[in-house]
Amino acid sequence: MRKFLYAAAAVAITFAGGCTTTEKTTEADSAAAPKEAEKMHPAVSGPKRYEGALAAADINKPKNDYNITINYELGMHCTGFDFSYCCVLPPYNSVQSQIIKNATGKKRYPELLEADENDPGVVVDGTKRMRLAYGHVDNTYSEGNKLKYWNVRYDVNGDGKYTDNENVANAYFTHLYVYKDLKGTNPKGTSKDSEKAFVGIQVPIPKDNGPAGAAVASPMKNGHLHYTGKEGTIVYTKSPVLDNVPIVLTNPGIWDALGLPLTPFSDTAASKDFLTLVESDIQPFQEAWVSLVDADNGSPVLDSHTGKPITFVGTNPIDVPNCANCHGNDRANGDKYQLYRQERAFWKGLGASDWIADLKATSISIMEMHDDHNGTDFLKNYDPNGRSTDNRIGRDPVLCQKCHADNVIGVLASSTFKDKDGKEKTIPPLTQAIHTVHQTEAPMPDHEGRSAACQGCHPAHRQDGSMEGYPITPDGKNAYAARDNRDAAGGCYVGRDVHSNPNKDRDGVGTDEHLNAIGKWLQANVSQIGNGKNGKGLWCTNCHNQLARELYQRDNISQAFKQEGTTLRNKSLKEIAKGIGVDMKTLEAMMDPKVVLDKKGHDTPEKSQILATWAKQRTVPDIAVIALQGNGPMVSKDEDGDINVVPLSANPAVQIASLTLPEGATGAAAVPYEAATHGRDYWLSAGAPHCADCHAAPYVEGQGGVAFPINQPGKYSLMRYTKGHAGLACQACHQSIHGLYPVTTRADLTSYRQATQYNPDGSHGPFKCASCHETNENGVPWIADDDEHVWKGKPILEDYEAAVSWMHASAPDLGGKIPEE
Repeated sequence: MRKFLYAAAAVAITFAGGCTTTEKTTEADSAAAPKEAEKMHPAVSGPKRYEGALAAADINKPKNDYNITINYELGMHCTGFDFSYCCVLPPYNSVQSQIIKNATGKKRYPELLEADENDPGVVVDGTKRMRLAYGHVDNTYSEGNKLKYWNVRYDVNGDGKYTDNENVANAYFTHLYVYKDLKGTNPKGTSKDSEKAFVGIQVPIPKDNGPAGAAVASPMKNGHLHYTGKEGTIVYTKSPVLDNVPIVLTNPGIWDALGLPLTPFSDTAASKDFLTLVESDIQPFQEAWVSLVDADNGSPVLDSHTGKPITFVGTNPIDVPNCANCHGNDRANGDKYQLYRQERAFWKGLGASDWIADLKATSISIMEMHDDHNGTDFLKNYDPNGRSTDNRIGRDPVLCQKCHADNVIGVLASSTFKDKDGKEKTIPPLTQAIHTVHQTEAPMPDHEGRSAACQGCHPAHRQDGSMEGYPITPDGKNAYAARDNRDAAGGCYVGRDVHSNPNKDRDGVGTDEHLNAIGKWLQANVSQIGNGKNGKGLWCTNCHNQLARELYQRDNISQAFKQEGTTLRNKSLKEIAKGIGVDMKTLEAMMDPKVVLDKKGHDTPEKSQILATWAKQRTVPDIAVIALQGNGPMVSKDEDGDINVVPLSANPAVQIASLTLPEGATGAAAVPYEAATHGRDYWLSAGAPHCADCHAAPYVEGQGGVAFPINQPGKYSLMRYTKGHAGLACQACHQSIHGLYPVTTRADLTSYRQATQYNPDGSHGPFKCASCHETNENGVPWIADDDEHVWKGKPILEDYEAAVSWMHASAPDLGGKIPEE
């Protein structure tokens, strides 16, 4: 079915136009459709990727028949590409889209198109049946010269043998499972392990495909987007206290290609030998393309304005971390750990570039240090003098999440170990283990006291391939120690995103910032963008901090966009400080965390607000209300003997007295995330930043709900799971977090160009109303009504700012569901 895109808004979405025609061709094999679209469309095949004038002849009308939005849910993915030694994060880049048929008259509405009820790969527009072919510009494959993943053996079932599908790619997601499909269907209502189809085992992942495997094919080449429908894309995982925990991989109402094994290397760059790749070959802002093609014969659908195939190009970001800058030399290894030197020499002897040799050596360095610090035996069988190029460590590669819980890929249970006293303890979550040790040992403060480790460790490569102005030196030091980290040339966030773009108001942002008390403090004391001071923007830790969790814990929202209910977010700083139990000095330190150096040059636990983000003792928000029995939780055991608690409410702030207790229960209580997952609250809505941390309503996310336990009703959702105006994903109009429109040109040209495909005035985002609607001279859709469409007592038709506010405030707050027509 199709949804009407209601009314006036500034950040609405894409373009519109007249009739659309299908190019007449002979009957073709539909499987060749994506390849045909890639070959024919100039956005894919050559340098003319963004065709047409930046500004349309009439900037008050959509300039396209259809708008196809393109984004990736995280804004940046950071992973390696050689998994023959170890892996911290697997490759996983989705293409997410929505398709809008734009308005063709002043009083006509755009329509959000959905799929055929019997075929989730077919777009339906009246009698027209189309598909969304997709791919990446000059990046059509991964395994081989770009990626060592499927070709790296791994004993998936632990029987000591290697069969066809036993490799790292199939080993990584074996904790995820389905019963029947990717909609969460469980026909027998069971949690019995023998009824589960596990990813990588019963559901093997074909080469160069996403983890859904053959169930919903997401190939790197010759694929079509799949519509997630009313349920979204759902798999299950197991928690230490609950089986069948749903993981919503993609929200309802989205067209996607799920979890592609994308690398940052173009086909052109990878045409040489793998060993000769160099760091400047990294292209972090990959260009995904989506084309509208005829469902039956694969011929391109032509736009009535240009007569050319309808194809859009958007950002799919992927980068490589900078571990080698410290672990590939004596910065991390010192005099004690020396195996990395021999490993580096081995690969240099085979003709490897310095960068590849350093990456290989880095894997050995990390495992040698881990063995020494934690008593593991990763390198027990490693022979530095061996001549093998396939398996240098004499064992299966080390996959960190096989021991460490990590919510980001759905591993909710850690393994255990025995401490020096023989006491069994749970291994800490992966992100906590990594961030705590690195931030403590190598905090790398700049002149302002902010840690450079964010951009120093997480990648900061740029589209032009230049390493000039890079934030970390080749020997692992802060290049801006005597200056400001934000002076670096840019990367995955800093120097890229709207929050660090001093030109934002000249480059597409058409409204005020609409800040709450925290946002105003940060603008005045840190960012100084948008207040006439031409500042440098926010730093990573201004968003990723413990304060975000403290605010989240105290939310009990009934209507998110209007911020109705209980919250601290609309209070003064003094009220916020009192509400979370700190003084003003501490609150300011939480808003702008700084390194607190000790005599050894380390960051100081219990004093550093940066380390507070990863501390063992801190506020961990509640996950749910569960039933109690006696002195503990009410539990049952399934057929396999697995313990299951009894959840009563996904909103942990609910009035417990309003709940109906199951038979045998003696009470109920809210419990924290760490009671349900060893991954604690990391990378979930409870532990991540929100727009609502700094922005005033209605410029905030909606409630969670559909994706529980990733998000929750009564609490602000993550932006990547939020829908706004007429069911559009927030990321459709604003792009993904870390790369929100308008981005700077010094780091990310892909996103910078992307918004111009939609906005009739050629601006660089966010999307304006005229992308989808016909508007008046004020940029407000003609469908706005003086009586119905009013913001703070004022009709919006003559006030663009008011129209934008009305549009955000009127969004259906449905927790991620598809709104009804």
